[in-house]
Amino acid sequence: MRKTFIGLALVALCATNLQGQDLRRVAINEIAWAGTQASPNDEWLELVNNTDREIDLTGWVLRWGEELIRIGPIDKEVENSAQEVRRTVIPARGFYLLERSDDTTVNDVEADVIYTGSLRNDGEKLELLDERGILVDGANATAETGWLAGTGNGEPVPYATMERINARGPDTADNWASNNGTDRQGKDAKDNGLNGTPKARNSQTR
Repeated sequence: MRKTFIGLALVALCATNLQGQDLRRVAINEIAWAGTQASPNDEWLELVNNTDREIDLTGWVLRWGEELIRIGPIDKEVENSAQEVRRTVIPARGFYLLERSDDTTVNDVEADVIYTGSLRNDGEKLELLDERGILVDGANATAETGWLAGTGNGEPVPYATMERINARGPDTADNWASNNGTDRQGKDAKDNGLNGTPKARNSQTR
């Protein structure tokens, strides 16, 4: 009986460790929830691979509210806000860019997925699930209202993205910050500089 108990305990411990390793192997890294200077409708999101191996995201889902982006071959019979999936693999330590409506949202960086749907300015709670339906990461879930970071128009740094400070860290208020307006990458649909870093290191990364 004692051996059985010890065996079960070891299995449980291994399962816990595997689950811990599984958590945030891919993370929601940056959210342009307010759009860009070119258009408030030009929203985009970025995932980051926290591992040293490439990961095939086929079957993964990014969802919020009533929106659901399913990565992989487009099946018109399956609920999906993805219009076009150009690639499903995220490189080791690399990034994965999702642009709303078309590929001019971030005009000089190619999208991996083009999707429909929108993020509400008064806040959304995002979830990233793998092909087994297991929750890998979340964003803004701890916010009571609004967004934990990022800005709209009229701010000193307008249309700043919401950036994850530590990509392996939790979805908490102290692990999100607004783009600093200095360390930036990319152009919007009218060739204005983005206050964000699509497919590049976040300005607030520590």
